[in-house]
Amino acid sequence: MEIQSRPFSFNFNSFLDFKKNAKIYIYPNLNGLGLGLFIFFCFLISVFYENNSGLLISIVIFFVFFISIFISHQNISKLDFICKDEYLVEAETVNSISFQILNSSKEKKINIDIEYNKKNVGNYNFNDRLNFFKIEYKSKLRGKSYFNPITLKSIYPFGVMRTKLIFNPKSEIIIYPKKVLPSDELLKEFKIINIINADEFDGIDEFKNGDSFSKIAWKKSIINDKRYVKTFSDTEKLSNLILDLDKYPHIEFEKLLNYSSYIVNYCYEKKLNLKIKHKKNELYLNDNNQSLNRILKYFANAKN
Repeated sequence: MEIQSRPFSFNFNSFLDFKKNAKIYIYPNLNGLGLGLFIFFCFLISVFYENNSGLLISIVIFFVFFISIFISHQNISKLDFICKDEYLVEAETVNSISFQILNSSKEKKINIDIEYNKKNVGNYNFNDRLNFFKIEYKSKLRGKSYFNPITLKSIYPFGVMRTKLIFNPKSEIIIYPKKVLPSDELLKEFKIINIINADEFDGIDEFKNGDSFSKIAWKKSIINDKRYVKTFSDTEKLSNLILDLDKYPHIEFEKLLNYSSYIVNYCYEKKLNLKIKHKKNELYLNDNNQSLNRILKYFANAKN
């Protein structure tokens, strides 16, 4: 699932920390070690046997080796990691989290692997100044967490040098309880059952300006050669729903939070106002995404 998060907030201090702490590591892989031994062997032959061909070969290959180190460094340097201050994700669910890689150079970055938790996220060519990639994140427990290091790796251009760049994101991961559908009894207690059955067919009335075309009663309209619409009645006023967590001590608190996450998301999707009460705290849900995030963040750290 796609995560919910507050509007993008660029943390300049964190960005400077990334640039300061991110170090580039360059080291030969097995092919590089083999090539290094071959250079050393050619050099020994040229010394002991006074063979100019061996010396020439060692010089040429060493030059290729040096060029490989230089190009490898250039390929992965000037890449900076940009993230939000915090991410809001659902517990026990695979969340797809987006990040940005800033390429502050004009050169294209080629054949770069991104690794997280020792798993390869994908192979990328960074053509643009701002480039996007995603990682999958899952946590069993609600609360607060942090990202593990994210590693950029590259074997380029001759396949003998490995380059590695490690970033340590300082973003907070706020994990709210998993959404679980309550039983019918609890839905009724929470007055959410009224939401499901809110729009009940009431009758047919003449079409007025502003009425939805989706509610036109076509059969009656065709017979009478005049537009009519279906009307619906709300059985109860649903604008001031209250979810008081303290009223349900018989429900396990963690399970109650799961039910509450479902109810809050459902009300938000239906554009219904909802009041959350817990101990001395009161939170209000409206059609603003920030109100939803504020409540889910509260559920992430709520205590019985």
